[in-house]
Amino acid sequence: MAQHAEVFSWFTHPVYNRYWQHYRMAMSWQERHKQAYRRALAAYAFPPFPWPNPAAGPPRYADWHAGEHAAAGERSETDERDSGSDSEIECDVSNMEITDELRQYFAQTEKHREELKEQQRRDAEQQASYVLADRDLHRVSLLSAAPPVERPGQRRAVEMRRLYGEDAARIQGMETAVQLAFDRNCDRKQPKYWPVIPLRL
Repeated sequence: MAQHAEVFSWFTHPVYNRYWQHYRMAMSWQERHKQAYRRALAAYAFPPFPWPNPAAGPPRYADWHAGEHAAAGERSETDERDSGSDSEIECDVSNMEITDELRQYFAQTEKHREELKEQQRRDAEQQASYVLADRDLHRVSLLSAAPPVERPGQRRAVEMRRLYGEDAARIQGMETAVQLAFDRNCDRKQPKYWPVIPLRL
């Protein structure tokens, strides 16, 4: 019998007092919740205010409800007619009046559609030009089978002349030397770019 008491008395140790306090609070909350649920069901099943009795006669403001009943009857008749003729719907637009507001609406809609197409095209171009950070930025080239539209370097030479004037050739030569040194070192050492995550470059 003593062994039986030892087995069932471990949970009465003071170490577990906080647990039992929490357990009692949870059980009391659950019991209160059940009572509230029962009261709500009882209130729904047996409402304290009686529902309108059809045998009691017309309601006080009969004219308010008359329109609702008539509209409900009309709706049911039109629903019956419409349900059978869904496949036979025809729309005659020959005598439809097109106002200036409608034209403005259509023009605005078309303008928005064009802007959306342009934005999608720009987004597609930008997406195509994304370079992953672990890829070589300088080896990305868009290959095309079409011949060049203008002489290579012509636009750059005009831009350099506009920026630097007489010294444009000398500065362009220095830029080319630095770029060649950079490319040579990249080819020789094959550096890994950091961080190795997609970046929008």
